[in-house]
Amino acid sequence: MIKKTLRFLFRWGYRACVFVLTLSTCLYFNTLWRYLSNYSIEGFGERNETRQVEHWEELPRQGTERQKSWLMIGVPTVCRKNKNYLGPTLSSLVNHMHEVTGITIVVCICDTHKACRENIKINLTSQFFPYIESGLIQVIETPKHYYAPLMNLKQTFNDSETRVRWRSKQNLDYSFLMQHCANKSEYYLQLEDDVITVPRYINKIKSYMLKIKQSWTMLDFSTLGFIGKLFKSKDLGKLAILLRTFYNEQPCDYLIYYYLKLMLQKDRHIRIPSLFQHRGHFSSLPNLVRNISEPYSHFPSFKKRYHGDNPEATIFTSLSPWMSYKPSFAYFTSDNEMFWSTTPRIGDHYTVVFKTPQRIARIVVLTGKPRDMADHLQGGILELGTTVKAVSGGKLACSNLSRIEKFVKGNIDIKVTKSVEPTKCLKVTITKQQDTWLIIREIAVFTKPK
Repeated sequence: MIKKTLRFLFRWGYRACVFVLTLSTCLYFNTLWRYLSNYSIEGFGERNETRQVEHWEELPRQGTERQKSWLMIGVPTVCRKNKNYLGPTLSSLVNHMHEVTGITIVVCICDTHKACRENIKINLTSQFFPYIESGLIQVIETPKHYYAPLMNLKQTFNDSETRVRWRSKQNLDYSFLMQHCANKSEYYLQLEDDVITVPRYINKIKSYMLKIKQSWTMLDFSTLGFIGKLFKSKDLGKLAILLRTFYNEQPCDYLIYYYLKLMLQKDRHIRIPSLFQHRGHFSSLPNLVRNISEPYSHFPSFKKRYHGDNPEATIFTSLSPWMSYKPSFAYFTSDNEMFWSTTPRIGDHYTVVFKTPQRIARIVVLTGKPRDMADHLQGGILELGTTVKAVSGGKLACSNLSRIEKFVKGNIDIKVTKSVEPTKCLKVTITKQQDTWLIIREIAVFTKPK
């Protein structure tokens, strides 16, 4: 009897021990999984911990559990010595939404100074408490351990050590914000903390998206830097990794060119007029004062003046275009379209080759921005050619040229009175060192009646 009792106790006691041990192991791994979920190790090689600002120990957590947004708007911010632009930026974003839903504004406090962070929180609480409480505005902070080394950085683009450190940290700030927002909405819009927007900007974004028929990775709603760039949220992780990996080598608005190439987006899709205007006079880079504004925004738009006959033609140029401001845009008669080049040099040309020879009565060439003439042609000549010749790369060059006129204050408006053969091409050539970029905003060609 005793042996049977001991055998029974041993058999079931063993099973009970195995059950308890298995249960303990499961509970242990469940706890470990929860811990790792809160402090996950990302592909960056560092802990990607987002510190959600929790009430400032006072704010209620109402609205923090929300459904997936349609759009997240990322606004990184730091303290500036002379001016705070974050309040007006958030007011503009909130007031100009006009009752749309599915939007979340994520303010990322990126300043490394504790006193500055606390000051930003206090100001946000006092100005935007109802929007924070509802979840329309969310506030996060970059953890100190997130930043890669920012000392002894490689100096590139002839930038000073201070500027290299500033733009390198900016890359890391943007990378952290994007990684936090990835896959939490359908789309993500990158802004800065010193911009304003136009009324009903969300509706205008949606309308423009419907007009883009081809596949896209990024849409531009501003031509300035990294302002107003719209991405698909599912792609943000890739961009965040690129920004972090090459944080020292190049500024963020240069890295975006490589990102688009990697994502196989050939051309930029820029909405003109733009929806966002830069308003910051004091940069987040210490001791830098700048007056940069969006040249082609709703404040105001740009219209072609002359609308010439402009016979069918092909454009050839040695000038490199900036973003998607294509050479052909200067010859097109559509409003808000122009050619913009970043690297004009003496000897560079812009050539229009007509499909068939033309008898020309008048030519108008306008350069520079329409309001202040910035980026105008500082020295150049206009020539007409009666023949063309083939050159390398399948291109055509204007030949048998006659000089017609030189540019005065960046413009030409000339009546062609000389008795010449029908014109096959016209050529604009740079003759003076250009110390700015170059805009050719309109070319109007008027032909004689047949």
